[in-house]
Amino acid sequence: MRPGFTRTIRAVLSGTVIAATAVGSARAQCDTSGPAGRGPWRQYATPEEAGFSAKVLEQGRERADSVQSAAVMAVYRGAVLVAWGDVERELELHSVRKSLLSALMGLLVQSGGIDLDATLASLGVDDIQPLTAGELTARVRDLLAARSGVYLPAAYAGSDQDSERPARGTFPPGAHWFYNNWDFNVAETLYEQAAGESEYQAFTERIAGPLGMEDYAPSDGFLAYEPSASRYPAHTFRMSTRDLARFGQLYLQRGCWGGRQVLPADWVEESTRPHASLGEGQGYGYLWWTYGPGSLSPDLYPHLSRLVLYVARGTGGQGVFVVPAADLVVVHRGDTDHGRGVRGPDVWAIVEGILAARSGPPAPSPRLRPVERVPLASQLPALVWPPIERPDPATLEALYGAYEVGPGAVVRVFSWEARPFISVPGEGEAELLRVGGDEFTIRVVPGVRARFERDEGGAVVGLTMTMGPRTLRARRVN
Repeated sequence: MRPGFTRTIRAVLSGTVIAATAVGSARAQCDTSGPAGRGPWRQYATPEEAGFSAKVLEQGRERADSVQSAAVMAVYRGAVLVAWGDVERELELHSVRKSLLSALMGLLVQSGGIDLDATLASLGVDDIQPLTAGELTARVRDLLAARSGVYLPAAYAGSDQDSERPARGTFPPGAHWFYNNWDFNVAETLYEQAAGESEYQAFTERIAGPLGMEDYAPSDGFLAYEPSASRYPAHTFRMSTRDLARFGQLYLQRGCWGGRQVLPADWVEESTRPHASLGEGQGYGYLWWTYGPGSLSPDLYPHLSRLVLYVARGTGGQGVFVVPAADLVVVHRGDTDHGRGVRGPDVWAIVEGILAARSGPPAPSPRLRPVERVPLASQLPALVWPPIERPDPATLEALYGAYEVGPGAVVRVFSWEARPFISVPGEGEAELLRVGGDEFTIRVVPGVRARFERDEGGAVVGLTMTMGPRTLRARRVN
């Protein structure tokens, strides 16, 4: 089912000069600068030690609190500048997941495990709606740059992709950029086929482990299928803000961490340069958004507008901002677990405010201390996921059928690979997970409840779905 299922959490990020001193990320060789390989983050004793104004940063924290940000973390020259909110809490990454895939693809390309010029035909790619001969000429690099020219439905895609997707055959592969979950989901599957391991396990062993991520585990992700739309699932990830900051810092340091070249430096450069122009200096690399000088409004973002940066971004205000010339990484999170996404302009304003707090050079030997996160008053408690039960096949069989919401609007409950799925018109599909009796939930959008209703004889006669403040009732029609 689509990330925009509740209609309340769709918000995609929209829309630098600081004089950098001793920019470690630009060093030509991998050395021991930056955070220790497996040690915890360290924070500047005061912002002034880093050359930043505590007063201006506090204004940024107040702004983040006012728009109900879940967490913000900024890392300057390899040490924490600010940690606002619960930076340890894991939240859904949404489309930031695509930049994680980009990193793994770089490792696979380096090892010779995959050829970016291999075509979909040579890799045996097909879908529920068979690909045409022209579509099969798309290459792996076209998938990574969202230029495949394959315009098919995809799992975990927002309704905007469905409404804006070009007609099949409109553009040949490589000729047109369209942000398309079909490209990304197929790329994830091709990665796993070529690597011979799951994306989650690979990320754990090749990136999270070497970086010393403190919270991430392979079980934090799950495959989001929409069986009627496509064969290819989306590989979702949940990650804490402090772990995501390590990922951003890895890119800032050109793939180097603690003296080890974790990612190829040339892949970091190649994947974060524009492979598609989106106009006005903005572009798209290999699963990263890119911004050149002048690509942002100087009136709104006077510091950001003057610098080159690249961003991993996702629905609801998820973002990893890497600003090499400022030796800065900023991670922003929106609490989509509770339907509290943050608008893109607000996220960009928070990042701009952190850059604006730069007041002078850092201390020659700045004092560091353990990270002290500053609470956000607007923050809600972490979502507690209910325990999931495994229903017997007979119980599930009684639920399968059609449920009419209104004239011409029918919810379907069906079996796919012996697992129950629900399809809601205009919203997509998701696996149903039993939390007790006839009550189910879904993982794609936290907090959704589906309760099946029975008559006095025990027959299933209806369905009630609760999605935040919305309630949908449907009667069984077959």
